[in-house]
Amino acid sequence: MEEFKDNGGDENDAEGIKVEEEKNETGETKLSDWEKKYVYKTYDKIAPHFSSTRYKAWPKIEAFLKELPQHSIVADIGCGNGKYLGVNPDLIMIGSDRSANLVEICKERDGNFEVFPADGLKLPFRNGAVDGAISIAVIHHFSNRQLRK
Repeated sequence: MEEFKDNGGDENDAEGIKVEEEKNETGETKLSDWEKKYVYKTYDKIAPHFSSTRYKAWPKIEAFLKELPQHSIVADIGCGNGKYLGVNPDLIMIGSDRSANLVEICKERDGNFEVFPADGLKLPFRNGAVDGAISIAVIHHFSNRQLRK
């Protein structure tokens, strides 16, 4: 399996692989086959192992979530195994992940987690529907700079 490392290049590239920017019928940048092959399929395949290595919240993210006002609605985009969904029980946390297998792991972890599969680039939220959002270690998986904006 090839590994992706963002080299921060000046062009739309991932590890020296030229990733052409594709547009849909309205002119928006769309996902490439690169994401499907190297991100979506990979995370569905490695979900159990990946989850077992992601068990401790990062201190600064945990502090951020604990500082939010009670009953704030917070979206965790790319929630993985849901390790941040239960950090602050005073929040209304909504998790989404592109990996259906990671979403299932979230549900098994805590049946009360509000979590669903969704593409981080096409979220089903109205503007202003949430008070805050986190997206930890997600955006670097998008294949080009336009998608990362």
